[in-house]
Amino acid sequence: MAKFSMEMAILTSMILGLIMAFFKFGSIFALAIVGFVAVFLTTDEEASYKVGALASALLGLLYYVFSLFTSPDIPYQLPNAVVIGVGYTLDGIFTLFLGLIVSLLIYGLMGAIGGYFADKLFKSQDKPKSPKITERPQRIIKRKPKQPPRRTLYRK
Repeated sequence: MAKFSMEMAILTSMILGLIMAFFKFGSIFALAIVGFVAVFLTTDEEASYKVGALASALLGLLYYVFSLFTSPDIPYQLPNAVVIGVGYTLDGIFTLFLGLIVSLLIYGLMGAIGGYFADKLFKSQDKPKSPKITERPQRIIKRKPKQPPRRTLYRK
């Protein structure tokens, strides 16, 4: 595994995800690849499936913000929201917020799957296990120290 910090590994994997999206490669499996690369590039101490989930979720958030500023291709003219009513607008905002949550969950799940595979394949499994204590701890009995015999005038 490479020895990048977690932040640098996430940034590198997000750039890789953007490159794959530009070339239209991988679709949803690209998210698992992003999570895999993020975990692969981190140090052994920080490597976890959570790093892959975070990298893919941040990439999903970037896609979401980008798609807010791009207009969709609509074949007809939509009516004005004032004519339809305020309830229609609130319904659209709710749908937008729900789409954010669902997309973050899906992106995070796919990144976690890729990160899990990278963690199991490339992380060193030679960690020393903590010793199991099977013995019962012994009681410590405090005893008075032996005093030397007292000196007397009676000798034997």
